[in-house]
Amino acid sequence: MEAIRNLLVFILILGSLIFIHEAGHFIAAMLFRVKIKEFGIGIPPRLWRIGSWRDTEITLNWLPLGGFVRPEGEFDPTHPDGLAASSPWIRLGFFFAGPFANLLIGFLLLAAGFTIGWPDQVGVTGVSAGSPAEATGLLPNDVVLQVDDTFIHNTIELSEYVYSHTGQQVVLEVQRGGEHLSIPLIPRTEWPENEGAAGFFTTSVIVRYPLPSALRRAVDQMLFMVQETVHQIIRVARGQASSDEVRITGPIGLKTVSDLAVENALDWREWFPVLYLIAWISTALGLTNLLPLPALDGGRALFVGIEIVRGKRVSMKIEKIIHAAGLIVLLILLAVLTANDILNPYS
Repeated sequence: MEAIRNLLVFILILGSLIFIHEAGHFIAAMLFRVKIKEFGIGIPPRLWRIGSWRDTEITLNWLPLGGFVRPEGEFDPTHPDGLAASSPWIRLGFFFAGPFANLLIGFLLLAAGFTIGWPDQVGVTGVSAGSPAEATGLLPNDVVLQVDDTFIHNTIELSEYVYSHTGQQVVLEVQRGGEHLSIPLIPRTEWPENEGAAGFFTTSVIVRYPLPSALRRAVDQMLFMVQETVHQIIRVARGQASSDEVRITGPIGLKTVSDLAVENALDWREWFPVLYLIAWISTALGLTNLLPLPALDGGRALFVGIEIVRGKRVSMKIEKIIHAAGLIVLLILLAVLTANDILNPYS
């Protein structure tokens, strides 16, 4: 039953995010008056024709992993009200609408997470005898809000800051009950095994923010996720990242991560592991589709950009061939990633 539950959750997550991506294109087409021949729920082959709306055929398809839109005249500018016949700026808006929808959903999910509960503060669980933390008066159940002028939101941030300032005084801004305290502390340069530089132990504290604060924290987290995703893409492209540091996974690897998120959410009785996973996948999906690669939205937008600069459209036949070749390469890459996930399971 757990395996079936996890599989259904994964299909729902991935399918919904792809569907949202395609819905972004569809909404943009409606706004820009670009005719859409078909809006498909799921991936073909077709299961059932649901009906039509504004001359757009709505279909239900067998594979429940997202959806698709088929614009009229996608590569044929002779079709009136078709995509290729639209102005370059309308086409840019159409191509960017899908990734934008994913980025927007990622942000909204983060905001929801910070509202209903997110591990966003660091609590002290214990203090070692004879340590700098004990000498300075730090106590269990204290909550570390910031160190010097740096706000702290997780244990990694706190640990990195403390270890980068060994032998130097830092000031912990601590909440103790209803009090706000400033506690000076000098992390030691040498320490007993299993204690650390400051000599106190920490855990994450769940915080439930009011909506205005949740939106601000969602902006911070979204910017961090975008920055990290772009940074990792650049490192992989330059060959600066090893397989131990950055691993590109296919659907099977993503399902492994999804299973872990579901188990953590159930164990902790909190939604944030699943919300963070969905927000991360949605953000990554949006950013990946913005890459200027054939068959992706960014690649389609690149040809429109070339058209704007040149003042002349690139041959539609050539563009269509390039995108078809890009799609084949992407499918091969997906097959390779899937095989790697099977032979070297993600841990």
